[in-house]
Amino acid sequence: MVSKYDNKELFLDYKYKLFRNKKLGFGSFGQVYLGQNIINKSYNAIKVEKISNTQTSLLKYEYSILKYLQGLEGIPQCYYFTKIKEYNFLIMDLLGPNLSFLLNQHNNHFSINTIINIGIQMIERIEEIHKRHIIHRDIKPGNFLIGNSENSKNIIYLIDFGLSKRFRNPKTGNHILYKDDKKFIGTTKFSSIYSQLGIEQSRRDDLEGIIYSLIYLFKGFLPWSNLKAKNKEEKFHKILEKKININVDILCQDMPLIFPKLLMYTRSLLFEEKPDYDLIKNKLIEELNYKYSILNNDYDWIDNKENSIVNLSNLKEKKEDDKISNSIKVMSSSNIWIIIN
Repeated sequence: MVSKYDNKELFLDYKYKLFRNKKLGFGSFGQVYLGQNIINKSYNAIKVEKISNTQTSLLKYEYSILKYLQGLEGIPQCYYFTKIKEYNFLIMDLLGPNLSFLLNQHNNHFSINTIINIGIQMIERIEEIHKRHIIHRDIKPGNFLIGNSENSKNIIYLIDFGLSKRFRNPKTGNHILYKDDKKFIGTTKFSSIYSQLGIEQSRRDDLEGIIYSLIYLFKGFLPWSNLKAKNKEEKFHKILEKKININVDILCQDMPLIFPKLLMYTRSLLFEEKPDYDLIKNKLIEELNYKYSILNNDYDWIDNKENSIVNLSNLKEKKEDDKISNSIKVMSSSNIWIIIN
């Protein structure tokens, strides 16, 4: 593999160009930069991971999952993966803002119309992924992005598959075994009760995370968002305790009655049980039709063009020696937003 270095650009196998001074984001695994296809001049997002001799490459694993899921609506396209010296590079679609950012731009509140439309797309995405025998295991608003063009700003994309896992053998159909001694994986704020209890995750956990995400997008917070604790372990257990003890009607206060019912449904699913995705979608559609008479496909951010299209000219330069955070971070570069786990 051939690469070329200079002060501001890095050429990857003479196929893609990485702009070293235009960082889009960073996280515990590495960094994300703006990239460009040298041949057709299209812009991309390039994830960069430093190779470790002691840890499995999350980026290479994510690449394999994305290739397996290619062709599904709302799944970013990945174009290329390469290894140069001590780094891995993954080239993929450059998308628009994530839902957390868009929520912040709308005073931490989306309309019920928007919430339901988002929910329908979230269920559609996770259903198709589950059909491919994959569970995501880190469902949260920050991992759902809108498209980066006028034609795709009403399409919700699901990203970050580094924590995903196959829950079923595609050849035999055998489900993974139930275990109750698992190390926690995901984001506590939006994770299921079962996952925080150390139970092996399955399809039900992705769905519970979707309901928590929708509640957050409507209210702008969750009751366990700002709990005081001495350390991470204490906070983890306080969040779990709050989730278990809070009344679902209070949790979903001011929201349509379908939301506490859907939350209770996801929590009632058995470990290997296949969720009724059509039931959930139909209940959401019924609620939307009840409120608006017809299925309205509008979103609160549609009229705010500057939030939906990446403005490449306004990227802020980041020093190359920026330290990588050990926790989940969101870095803003004008209107480009990338969430990294």
